[in-house]
Amino acid sequence: MGLSPHLTKAQSDTLRVQELEEVTISAIRANAKAPVAQITAGLKEIQQNFNGQDGAFLLERLSPSLVTYSESGTGFSNYGQMRLRGIDQTRINITLNGVPLNDMIDQGVFFSNFTDFGNSVHSVQVQRGVGTSSNGVASYGGSVNFESVSLTKTKPSAELQFTGGSFNTFRASAEVHTGLMENKTAFYARMSRLQSDGYRDHSGTESNSLFFSGGYFGESHAIKFTGFAGNTKNDLAYVPTPLSLIEQDPRTNLLSDNDIDDFGQWLFQLQHTWRLSERSTLVNTLYYGGAGGDFPYSYADTTAAAGISTINYPLYNNHFGFMSNYNLDTKYGGINIGVHAYTFRRENQELIEPDINNPYYQDQSTKDEVSAFAKWEKAFGDFTLFADVQARSVQLSLGGDASYLGEDPAIPTRDYFFLNPKLGATYDIKDNWQVYASFGRSGREPTRTDILGSLQINSFNIADVRNVNSVEAEYVNDLEAGTRFQLAGLKLDLNLFYMSFENEIAPIGVYIPEGFYQVYLNQEPSYRAGVELMASYDFTESLSFQTQVSYLNARISSYTPAAIDVVYTDIQPILSPEWNANLSVNYQINEDLRMSLRGRYLSEQFMELSNDPNLVVPSSFILDFNASWQFYKEHEFSIMVNNLTNELYYTYGAPDAFSGEPAFLVQAPINLYGTLRLRF
Repeated sequence: MGLSPHLTKAQSDTLRVQELEEVTISAIRANAKAPVAQITAGLKEIQQNFNGQDGAFLLERLSPSLVTYSESGTGFSNYGQMRLRGIDQTRINITLNGVPLNDMIDQGVFFSNFTDFGNSVHSVQVQRGVGTSSNGVASYGGSVNFESVSLTKTKPSAELQFTGGSFNTFRASAEVHTGLMENKTAFYARMSRLQSDGYRDHSGTESNSLFFSGGYFGESHAIKFTGFAGNTKNDLAYVPTPLSLIEQDPRTNLLSDNDIDDFGQWLFQLQHTWRLSERSTLVNTLYYGGAGGDFPYSYADTTAAAGISTINYPLYNNHFGFMSNYNLDTKYGGINIGVHAYTFRRENQELIEPDINNPYYQDQSTKDEVSAFAKWEKAFGDFTLFADVQARSVQLSLGGDASYLGEDPAIPTRDYFFLNPKLGATYDIKDNWQVYASFGRSGREPTRTDILGSLQINSFNIADVRNVNSVEAEYVNDLEAGTRFQLAGLKLDLNLFYMSFENEIAPIGVYIPEGFYQVYLNQEPSYRAGVELMASYDFTESLSFQTQVSYLNARISSYTPAAIDVVYTDIQPILSPEWNANLSVNYQINEDLRMSLRGRYLSEQFMELSNDPNLVVPSSFILDFNASWQFYKEHEFSIMVNNLTNELYYTYGAPDAFSGEPAFLVQAPINLYGTLRLRF
């Protein structure tokens, strides 16, 4: 943590302040030489790829092995999801400045709740596989750590952004930075509004968001407050459309146009960083997060005056937490120790509209966790060794509605304890060439939905809910090895991985009478192995290319469908494409004008576990075009044209619950957006 003696005092003071702000995220991020599969994108790269789209669609442009899908068909509106190495979003740890963004009980993240998030991000790191220890839900398939906008590295400025384009999409945002002022304080604020009709029928969005950060940065102490709040109204479009209906009209949405959710999410974190000495720091963080709103579902009802009735499924979350990280640099290596504790409260309701004050079903669930990790890193000549161990103690209490059930639910608390070790080494062949290898193990507790297989606790699932072993914890053993090379204009990162799963939780049981969900059970042993390549090359000062290619070989040893006397062996998991490739060609015409062409190939994916060849998500190849023009030095205008060849394509699908035919969420045909950034 020492500074160069050749710096002026002013430069030295500035760097010390910036170091103090960065300590917050260094505790859970991997450094550039760490023996894990990773990509870290800074502010410049984020700005080149961000035009207001949902956070998941920004990440897809930055990391290999990542696939996204949008319920509206676009990346600008409504709900979107992502899968990493074919592993769904509930198994990916996502944090902001080390504070969890995941819903602790459902374990997912919904970026739609806080749109325009990418505008307030200074950097992001995506770790694939178990990676290094983080806070919150298990880093099972990977982890994503966002760093909020830097207060100390930003000069005083203001910015207006306007995006408009296809499907009546319009986004506006305004932000202001004070920079670090003479009184050692700095502030940042952004307000945004987004509205869009979406591509699929009645799949639009209206959302507002606010992001704020401010702090004091002294010689040895820094206090920083960061918070955001968002509210979104989405036309619901979460049901895949059967292929026969897509052939008639690709925009078909089977849900009612009356179904519009109204949901909000907010997070506030207060962090104190203390430079104890030149070689040690202590960071303490208090945070509160919350979410809540309505989720309606309309159905035909001949007894109702309008011919339909609507069930609303509101839920409310409250999340209180504390975390502390101690960093120490010694002659025996760098040491980082972290502790994290939280309580997460959930209330689920069901009611018939418009009688919103009298829910017919209501329950409360609580999840408490205490965790700690210790990390150590030490260089021995050309070798650098890394060790990391995390302990997580989790308690999950599920409540039921005694009046609805007709009896006392009497549900025991579920207790879980996980010990997650990681060990790796990096070898410097040369200054510009490293090889590495690591092993990590992680355990993950089931979600509320995994246990219930439903939205509620009812007579069909109460026996399984009372049985604490009905769905057991799942585990992954992850072996990673690779090499990183850089020479002149060439950068190359090649990674090989083998992930072995025990008791993996999957939707392999019967469909319950309620009809929304399939029962989740622990499946037989499985593995995911593959190769990931990231490469870039500068042909000239003006012409360059970037590529991300991943090959995945995934297998489940055996699968027996519920209530059917058939055993399938050596099958592929659902939604796990063998090939996922992105190639971008970039041309800098002059210092103000830049253009890029990006191709995305995704091989076919099975949508159910018998691997029926008639139930697959077809392969796709999509071309996107981007151009940006800077004018009057600071201002910028950019255009983004997606799906240039106007392909009909999908990245997600599932068998239709009624007909059994393949059903998809159709992604948008050719679409165009323009963004104007005015910087002052």
